[in-house]
Amino acid sequence: MLDGKVDVEGITSELMLTSGVLWTTVLVLGLIGRWFSALLVSAFLFVPWFVIGASSNGTISTKLLVYPLGIWTGLQLSAFALTEYYSNAFAGTSPEFLITGMHPSFAAAYWLYWVGGFMTVTLAYGIYFRKHFLPDEEWNRFLEEVEQVNTGSQTQDVDESVEVPNQ
Repeated sequence: MLDGKVDVEGITSELMLTSGVLWTTVLVLGLIGRWFSALLVSAFLFVPWFVIGASSNGTISTKLLVYPLGIWTGLQLSAFALTEYYSNAFAGTSPEFLITGMHPSFAAAYWLYWVGGFMTVTLAYGIYFRKHFLPDEEWNRFLEEVEQVNTGSQTQDVDESVEVPNQ
């Protein structure tokens, strides 16, 4: 099930448009005072850019859509939901307990959103980098392109070194 690939080459423009719509939605929700709804929508802002950036030859592995992308998005949504819950539960009062020395609403944001998100993306990069983000054949193709550009620029430099007489 997770060994498949999703073709994203034909939907890159739609993904970019989706990102713009999501940003606009977050902005509008923030301007009308719906900050929590804006936070929930913002959890999905990274999705289109991740899909575009992590694709290789116009496809993306379904493994990458589940981990890290699905887990990372779930961590963000959980962090925002717990932040909202604890901030409402302790509104106007101090909590009777702290989580690692922090107010529970901030601890949720810190541990799930920041640390959890950072660790998820960093670990996935280490696990999947060579296979999905930059496979050997992609790296070799890139090196060939660089060599072609270097060869072409050396030829062009020779052509441009022709002396032009003064008039």
